[in-house]
Amino acid sequence: RNGVTDSASRVPFRRLIELEIHHVDLDVGYELEDLSADFTEREVAFLTDRFTGHPAVPATTVTAEDGRTWTTGGGADGPAVSGRGTAADLLGWLAGRRDGSALTVPGGALPSLPPL
Repeated sequence: RNGVTDSASRVPFRRLIELEIHHVDLDVGYELEDLSADFTEREVAFLTDRFTGHPAVPATTVTAEDGRTWTTGGGADGPAVSGRGTAADLLGWLAGRRDGSALTVPGGALPSLPPL
């Protein structure tokens, strides 16, 4: 999808992503903060991996409040960017469900990510 080829071993998790994220999209009171910590961490890792080397995304490091750190991008010119916040807010920005304004970004703004 959107130029991403995935392995069959990821299909079960990808289906879970569809269920969980679209449950949030229904706007029925189920928020990204309601997702399990394990799911959120795995999805943040999946999305940062997906954008790694993307030609539209500069080198970007995101850090959760508990210190977990992921890197992504690196395919676009420009200075490196970093953002810090809750795991739910990181996931929201990476998944295109939030604009990243809840994240702390020293010296600039987070890049706009391409659609998933």
